[in-house]
Amino acid sequence: MMAGGVQAPLRALPRRFGRRDLDPIVESAREATYPAPYPECWYVVGRSIDFGDRPTFVQCAGNQWVVFRDASGQARAVDAYCPHLGANLADGTVQGDCVECPFHGWRIRGDGCVVSQSSEGQDHPGHRTRSWAVQELHGWVLVYHRHADVGAGPAPEPPYRIERVAEIDDGGLLWRGEHDAGLIQMHILEFIENTVDFQHFAAIHGSLRVPWTEIPVPGLRIHHEATWHRDETEKQVCWFNNDAILEFRGKPIPKSGAHAKVRLEGPGSIVRFEFTLAKGGGRVVMYQSHTPVAPLTQHVRFRWFSDPSVPKPLASFIVGNWVSQWRQDHAIWQRKIYRQNPLLTRGDGPIHQLRRWYGQFYPTPASAAPQAAE
Repeated sequence: MMAGGVQAPLRALPRRFGRRDLDPIVESAREATYPAPYPECWYVVGRSIDFGDRPTFVQCAGNQWVVFRDASGQARAVDAYCPHLGANLADGTVQGDCVECPFHGWRIRGDGCVVSQSSEGQDHPGHRTRSWAVQELHGWVLVYHRHADVGAGPAPEPPYRIERVAEIDDGGLLWRGEHDAGLIQMHILEFIENTVDFQHFAAIHGSLRVPWTEIPVPGLRIHHEATWHRDETEKQVCWFNNDAILEFRGKPIPKSGAHAKVRLEGPGSIVRFEFTLAKGGGRVVMYQSHTPVAPLTQHVRFRWFSDPSVPKPLASFIVGNWVSQWRQDHAIWQRKIYRQNPLLTRGDGPIHQLRRWYGQFYPTPASAAPQAAE
């Protein structure tokens, strides 16, 4: 974090995994194949502890926001640039419930209303800027990205809130760690579409790897049984389930299995994993978030929690195993294109069904959303 609470430039964030010198012509051509890059949903903008009594500049989904805490400690988000003459509010200060512009001293409340103008004796009721809905989730601050047709002033209530885990709130699950994966070259659609690509599990995720590395463990394979379905009551939620068991030279290893129940909220921006170990071995809950800072660039973060019976090193081992597998996917995502009409086989999962579900996170016109065959 830079002085004055301004977020460090993107180049100061952790490096992209597997970054290559990217050809801008190739990247532009790849981008043109994908749906619009910023679906409407909740995005993580940082850790709760990163936001204090100074305004912080955030870039997300084509927006520039200032996030600050008001007098009650509640996180607020407004457009980053003052509606007066455009100064960056992150260069200002927090005064009570307001962020104060460094240029002329205008004070803007968390709901976007201008409540003080130093050059006039009274406020102008029509002076306001856009505000954005904020939610805190187990150590993260999230902002709801909506499209620009909503005017200035108090943010409308979002269509949904991210579900909390009661055991994390009451201390039944302990915080065990976090990992900032930095900037990753991919469209946000790729992660969620990956959950219905059942054929790739054997091809990409069949080898067990040393956690947190790309080093395969000789002789050990992982057998996956995966399913996907939409939630019956919460239209913004879908579920991915995976039963995995280790095999040594083609033979299953008893008591080596684990079950992953994955809740995807929105278009893959917030993903909650619940890993249940075999034979009552305990539970690990991990969150993975994707925050688009450019059309083909996501800032990816992880946080995880576990039962007290699961030692911290074991929780890290489980999460590290997942991160190693995820990196194999990313090696593909950063160089692929989006096929609007893919040639599918019977072994593929419900890709068209997923695309129809995914389209709800785009405004009209529908052409901005992924297209799926009927």
